[in-house]
Amino acid sequence: MWKKWTWGPALAALAVLIQPAGGPASAETRTGLLERALRGKAAWVDLTHPLHEKTVFWPGGLPFKKTMLADYPQGFRMFKFEMAENVGTHVDAPAHFVRGTPTIDRLPLRQLIGPAAVVDVTEKAGGNPDYRLRVRDLLGWERRNGRIPKGAIVIMRTGWGKRAGDLKRYRNMDARKVMHFPGFSKESAEFLTREREISGIGIDTLSLDYGPSTDFAVHKIMLGAARFQIENLANLESLPAKGAIVFVLPINVKDGTQAEARVIALVP
Repeated sequence: MWKKWTWGPALAALAVLIQPAGGPASAETRTGLLERALRGKAAWVDLTHPLHEKTVFWPGGLPFKKTMLADYPQGFRMFKFEMAENVGTHVDAPAHFVRGTPTIDRLPLRQLIGPAAVVDVTEKAGGNPDYRLRVRDLLGWERRNGRIPKGAIVIMRTGWGKRAGDLKRYRNMDARKVMHFPGFSKESAEFLTREREISGIGIDTLSLDYGPSTDFAVHKIMLGAARFQIENLANLESLPAKGAIVFVLPINVKDGTQAEARVIALVP
């Protein structure tokens, strides 16, 4: 005889998967959040910019292009997509900068799901487009919210995502072709990789390194420590400082160093 299906065991297992630290109480809390989501009582937030011809991309890169190959009179509609691997919302695997490290297809699935720690520097970045996240910003977040949890995805909210509809404003180049937008500092990257057990970091700008960077120190530190990065996140204003769960779903490209991703958050 078939037994009535319940989500209980599956939810409990998933809750343990996405909360590497915090003990049973945290697992129970996340199980409750997942159950509420399945019942339509928790919010899902899309943190992804849709791909289209005006989607933001790195200067000199290949923008997104969609070409129709077949249409409904032929029986079905089908398109061809062309783009570089770093257009729009995308994930950097360690292999992007470090030879012999995991590529996109070898990122552990467990690492791609985790609690969000959202550090809001919108006000600071509003007055300084070259603002870099400081260790004191992270420590201030911890004073208000508790220690950054093991397995966290630390997200820097700068407010820059609101510029994504205007590539010129998003890149914010000066007369010397130097871009100006906020990012993580070298010191904050070192702190997160050495002092905290995070899974990865994310931001709502073109790069985790700030616009004028020429050495990409944050990339080298973070990817060198086998963490992943997410660039060009969207809708970060919809996330609380803590309590959300982030699911990072990059295209599973064999030997890829970067890949476009659907990034979503489950919010209490």
